[in-house]
Amino acid sequence: MQKSNRFKRGWMALAAAVAIGLTGTGGFLAYANTLPTSTTLNVTDGQKEVPADTHLLFSFSRPVTFAMLTSALSISPATDGTLMSVSGESKYQWIPRLGLSDLTTYTVTLKPFQDTTKHQVKGAHWTFTTTIVPRIAAVTLPDGTPVTNGLEIMPGSKLTFNFNDSMVPSTVRIVLADKPQTLSWSKDLRSASMATSGIPSGPLVLHLDAGAKDSTGHTVKAVWTLDTGLYFRDREHTIALKYPALIQVPNDASALDQDGLQAAGVVFEYVAEGGITRLTAIYDHAPDMIGPMRSSRLVSLKIARHYKGLLFQSGESPVTRSAAGSDPVPQFFDTIGYMFRSASRYAPDNLMITGDGVNRAEQRFPSLGAFVIPKARPVLTGGVTGMTFNVTEHYSTYTYDPMMGTYQKTEQGHRYNDAHTRQVLRMEMVIVMHTHESLLAVSDGHGSYIHDFDLDTQGRADIYYKGQRYAATWSSTDGHGPLTFALGSQPVTLPPGLVWVDVTS
Repeated sequence: MQKSNRFKRGWMALAAAVAIGLTGTGGFLAYANTLPTSTTLNVTDGQKEVPADTHLLFSFSRPVTFAMLTSALSISPATDGTLMSVSGESKYQWIPRLGLSDLTTYTVTLKPFQDTTKHQVKGAHWTFTTTIVPRIAAVTLPDGTPVTNGLEIMPGSKLTFNFNDSMVPSTVRIVLADKPQTLSWSKDLRSASMATSGIPSGPLVLHLDAGAKDSTGHTVKAVWTLDTGLYFRDREHTIALKYPALIQVPNDASALDQDGLQAAGVVFEYVAEGGITRLTAIYDHAPDMIGPMRSSRLVSLKIARHYKGLLFQSGESPVTRSAAGSDPVPQFFDTIGYMFRSASRYAPDNLMITGDGVNRAEQRFPSLGAFVIPKARPVLTGGVTGMTFNVTEHYSTYTYDPMMGTYQKTEQGHRYNDAHTRQVLRMEMVIVMHTHESLLAVSDGHGSYIHDFDLDTQGRADIYYKGQRYAATWSSTDGHGPLTFALGSQPVTLPPGLVWVDVTS
């Protein structure tokens, strides 16, 4: 009987303990249910050296909606990023689109809002500072000009790589075609210079290898690339024109060397009469001085029609005047206040014009529409060596300079220079354009017969570019639009810089 009573009392004690436990648990749950929803972030308030590629992870003790979180969350300084759910409605991740800025203090603010169970989510804010990410902050030329992807620079230019921190030189490798380049470092080890002398003209793609370290041990994590090119460009002052100016330039011995040819976009050379050639220089940008100027020829009128511009000349013969009248060409003749005779040259090869004069003359023809000769660096294949070649009809020899990526011209032993820049004349591309040539039984007024050339059908052409010769074709689908050149079915664009076209039979 006593044993039975003890057994009953034990069960009663256990039941009482369970009851007390359940009551306590229920009380705790009831208490917890009164607490606001808590938020944690994967970076702590005041944390330093936070990597710039950090993603912010928000964890909530109760579910919250994407819309409510988006409305309540702000990050300063403003940074473009994407917020997404990573675990139902209790964990969200914010990913910066371009990474966080280095050495920057960020403030993450969460305004109070309600979760899905109508509990309050307390407002909070965190501040943290990112670590430095060693990198090239800028690449500059000696005059301070920034070098960016796509910018063409002059062959032989010195490049300076400016880092955002002092670097350990032995860890820095700037590579061209898998070959490390020699760098000269500044005293503070924050910049390094590289010479491009000796590197042939053409595309220039440089890489900074990953793994370079700054003085405090931070590492460059990804390969950096600069995609530019070494190409000769005329740097003289010019004036942009609304439409092309086509200027008739003599090419006889007494006219050499001419002013302003380097700034031309295209120069056509052709026999005028008596074995003497003449030039039609086409400008989208007029240099400070151009000349001398002489009269036009029948082929000059055709060129002017093709390139939709204003033809500048000293005068014209009755033959060219008649041709211009049958298919009008806008022309500008020797006019006081625009052109002048230079005392440093002998007549008749001394009529000159300034870039300002060209621009003012064009303003007298406001009805002419805006037009710029299309230019883009071509990508050509299938060429053969074309380092040196002759154009016998023009007594000319062209020689390629691989360091500058341009051709130089000599005629009967005379090397062409630009009298204004006092530098050797450099052609980015030379085109020998073969076409039908006719000798008209009409005098030019000086006892010689006039040469004329077909520019309105099609024919073959030899294109010389970057030391290679390409067998090409030319065609004219529109007597009032630019000539087109092609390799097979592939159009050939004219590169930036001076393109010289020898029109021959």
